[in-house]
Amino acid sequence: MNTFSIELASAIRDFGLVELTSDQAKKLTEHYELMIDWNQRMNLTRITEPAAAARLHYAESIFGSRFIGPARTLLDIGSGAGFPGIPIAILRDDVAVTLLESNQKKASFLREAAVHLSLPNVAVAAERLEQFDWQTFDFLVTRALDRADRILRQAVKRLHSDQRLAVYCSMDLLNKLNSFGRRVEAHAIPWTQNRFVALFG
Repeated sequence: MNTFSIELASAIRDFGLVELTSDQAKKLTEHYELMIDWNQRMNLTRITEPAAAARLHYAESIFGSRFIGPARTLLDIGSGAGFPGIPIAILRDDVAVTLLESNQKKASFLREAAVHLSLPNVAVAAERLEQFDWQTFDFLVTRALDRADRILRQAVKRLHSDQRLAVYCSMDLLNKLNSFGRRVEAHAIPWTQNRFVALFG
């Protein structure tokens, strides 16, 4: 078992999450290895050290999956290197996950990852949220989004009664989200001082 696999198992325990199956752990490790390889040629992430990546990328993504509930379609907005969408897709193969990433190079990585990991429930859309039709998705989630407060304000306004939106955010962004005029639930992310999953809908 390599260093990342050990750190991932430790992070899952520390977050109080359900133990991964061997297949889930294998695919998450393969995603990490692929991400590190591609990161040498393009800027996917600054967080590459195994322990930090296991906690900040993978355990946080998996923590957010507990809020999906009965949703069957999920849109990961600004997916980047695939967080939280790919870990969610690995754990919830009953959910059709679309990774929305406007950066063409990052979108190419995501397509390669979906094929490499044999994830038939994953699709990639290389578009901006403003031009993308997201009204049919049951669940929306975002971890890293440029111009987050402006874009999210518009998304929150357009949420319909059957949709939920989860935003990984700091206290500063949470305070802005609280001003959007919609009910928001804040769930503290384990082992962090200032990070939350904010739920709308």
